[in-house]
Amino acid sequence: MRKIIQVAALYLVSFSAFAEAHGITILFSSDWTNGIDKRIQYQEPRPDSIEPVKVDGGDLERMIKVTIYKGDDYTHVANGAPRAELSFNGFIHFEQKREYLIKWEIYIPEDYRFDTGQAELVAQIHQGPAAGYPPFALFFSGDGKYEVHNRTQSNIDSVNVFFGNLVNDRGHRVRWELHYIPDATGEGAVTELKKDGEIVYATRGVRNAYEGDEKSYLKLGIYKADWLKKPSDVDSRILYYGPVSVRILK
Repeated sequence: MRKIIQVAALYLVSFSAFAEAHGITILFSSDWTNGIDKRIQYQEPRPDSIEPVKVDGGDLERMIKVTIYKGDDYTHVANGAPRAELSFNGFIHFEQKREYLIKWEIYIPEDYRFDTGQAELVAQIHQGPAAGYPPFALFFSGDGKYEVHNRTQSNIDSVNVFFGNLVNDRGHRVRWELHYIPDATGEGAVTELKKDGEIVYATRGVRNAYEGDEKSYLKLGIYKADWLKKPSDVDSRILYYGPVSVRILK
């Protein structure tokens, strides 16, 4: 065990030196071993809607369990809409024309029942202003695929793409990586998403931030905006989120 700890410590030192030498700034990195960082804000209907847990089996180890029920009271949650999300708004903001690399993991339980009636948001970069659509959003769509939205406050900038097969990812740890350069002019804008190392969505030169917005931020968790308004196949949602990191590349 001591050797493992020493190797891990050496790796962290080596990576820190590499990052410093290559101009990389680590804004956040956690595998949840020590719980949830106190700077992260919760948007949840119940105190146990978001909790660190140890997932049995395989290499899942410590993850964040996110749970919502259709019958929960959402009146005190943001917008009064069904959600349980971790918000990084308190300490990490994406400045325009800076280059970011955001990594996270989602574990979809083997018995997860996908909702054919409506999509559910599972990761997003939320705009700084209070109203409008997020500049980047990853959904489980109602037709069994993943869905990505790239938007600004203008409808003409909206780009939607569908890919993958959600059923095939049940019981697996899915690794996501977002290369993001926000730019409301579009000149240097980059939105590139990888799933398990393969590019599944990519735009360059397409506006991906609100004008004048230097306060957009990361949110992870489940958000079902239409759950109480439109037909749905499900009454509960449980997902798990693994290690998360946010880095400035330059």
